[in-house]
Amino acid sequence: MSSRGPIRDLAIGEVLTQEEVESVFDTKFGYQFKGITYRNPSAGRYVIINANEGAIYKDEFTSETELTYDGEGEPEKGDQMLTNANRAMVEAEHEEIPIYLFTSEDGLDEYEYEGLVEVTDARYENELSEDRMKYKFDLQKLGLATWDEYLAAATEVKEDSEEPLIEKPEREDSSQLKRSAAFKRKVRSAYDYSCAICGSERRSPIGNPEIEAAHIYPKSKGGRDVASNGIGLCKLHHWAFDVGWFAISDDYEVIVGDSEEIATPDEVLEFEGKNIEVPSEANKSPGELFLREHRKLHGFE
Repeated sequence: MSSRGPIRDLAIGEVLTQEEVESVFDTKFGYQFKGITYRNPSAGRYVIINANEGAIYKDEFTSETELTYDGEGEPEKGDQMLTNANRAMVEAEHEEIPIYLFTSEDGLDEYEYEGLVEVTDARYENELSEDRMKYKFDLQKLGLATWDEYLAAATEVKEDSEEPLIEKPEREDSSQLKRSAAFKRKVRSAYDYSCAICGSERRSPIGNPEIEAAHIYPKSKGGRDVASNGIGLCKLHHWAFDVGWFAISDDYEVIVGDSEEIATPDEVLEFEGKNIEVPSEANKSPGELFLREHRKLHGFE
């Protein structure tokens, strides 16, 4: 059991009172357990969230596993401030910070544990109905109850696989979701949050890096969530790589494609023949198998 959070393992679907939640996390929420609770003990920081679709908050489940979390704040105080809790949520999009999700209903001292979630998008935007800026977070349930399960998935992402290509799954199950979350963080971190092609390090107004964790051989075709099948790319070069405007040689040189009908984008053409930036750790660099399969997929060999 991980010390970054509860003092005992929780089960997804378990219902607790506020007192029981406080006991499990060895913490106090004050008058009411609500919103985002940030904790930073010596063992490592983590977040506890209570999502509520009642009158106070505007949290909304957009599917069985996805939730848009609304940073309610107090409208009369104007724009929502960047608290430590909100900052942790912003940073959790690219850092390994456990986020434990509970849901509740207004007026009931019952909090259902939904498991760990990842932040897939964090933004600071104008809430037109209130005429103020506030934080919103898109969350994805991982189907994991404990942080140790996530760490096990992160270890799988680092390791090379004897079966790097698999049959495309009909739908993502919880094991795939947890590896996907770990894959994104590991790849982005390995490339220091900069594009392997152009070196851009753009960030959003609240500090989130633009860099994306691209699969070299597409996940939709059975490419695995392993570090050697990942590469850090900006949005433009991620798109260009996925559609086949360029490929990468075994020596990490950019190979540019062409089209009889459409001119090659200048933003791709300028890097023809240049070497990409690769991680300092060899086991996180693009794997030859994945590079070769990507080239085959787009007609480069």
